[in-house]
Amino acid sequence: MQPRRQRPNTDAPPTANALTLPKDTNSGQEMETSLDHHQMEGSCSSSGGVSIDCDKPAETATREFLVSLLECPVCFSYMMPPIMQCSRGHLICSQCRNKLNVCPVCRVPMTNIRNLAMEKVGSKLIFPCKHACYGCRMRLSYADKKSHEEDCEFRPYFCPYPDEKCVWQGALKDVYKHFVSTHQNVITMEGTDIIFLATNVNQVGALDWTMIQSCHGRHFLLSLEKVQLGEGCQQYFAACRMIGTMRDAADFDYLISLEANNRTLKWQSKPRSIRESFVTYTNADFLVLNKSTVELFSEDGNLALNIIIKKADNGVQD
Repeated sequence: MQPRRQRPNTDAPPTANALTLPKDTNSGQEMETSLDHHQMEGSCSSSGGVSIDCDKPAETATREFLVSLLECPVCFSYMMPPIMQCSRGHLICSQCRNKLNVCPVCRVPMTNIRNLAMEKVGSKLIFPCKHACYGCRMRLSYADKKSHEEDCEFRPYFCPYPDEKCVWQGALKDVYKHFVSTHQNVITMEGTDIIFLATNVNQVGALDWTMIQSCHGRHFLLSLEKVQLGEGCQQYFAACRMIGTMRDAADFDYLISLEANNRTLKWQSKPRSIRESFVTYTNADFLVLNKSTVELFSEDGNLALNIIIKKADNGVQD
């Protein structure tokens, strides 16, 4: 509904120029402009039922409205080129288009028509990162959105427990809480210098041992995984990962030492972030032990790994 125009003041004395058409026309235009400006400043809605936040500048409200038009009706993500449409003009992202045979809005058979006009509109807009719900405040163009989201530091973390059956994912701040509440067999030890005891390391088959070391105000995930490479061929992977970002993990060093039977073995490296999967991590530079080495350093089938975690120097000099 359009705002009503103000009635002229009937008490004003008539003048010779009161009915001059140009003056009345200009007065009406000025009044309409003033009313439109007043409407933009207040809380309003369009006649089509679409709410408009009139407390925002008109340009910002328009851009946000255009961005909302590019939400896929199926996955609710923002549609990136190619943007597909049905024969009636309803939009859908290309990923969802490959999964559907009918339009999710009007149910007509889907086509392979691209909506080039909306792709051009989208190229001029700024979109929020899809990880905004986890804290990212970046707003990006079409060209930068995908590459940013692949490496966004706020993207959800997967559960770092070696068992692949756990499908949990969430914000970094919730990882430790999930770990201790769901995987209650994992113990936590406090201190920069601890003993990680892996028991019954000679058992047959693929096995893993996991614990958490808390120090320097951080949590570190210690893992020893036994991999069966073939009949009679076994390898053990000892890993230290930080429940934190890759940038945070670079601030620390860890030392693993084994001592038994008058022998000493030491390994020093930087912890990785739990952002990296354990499968990826097993291809990196960390401690690998074969079966014979484990037998040399184990006692009664138990392997004691002394773990020391310290702040990294990183070449900083006073």
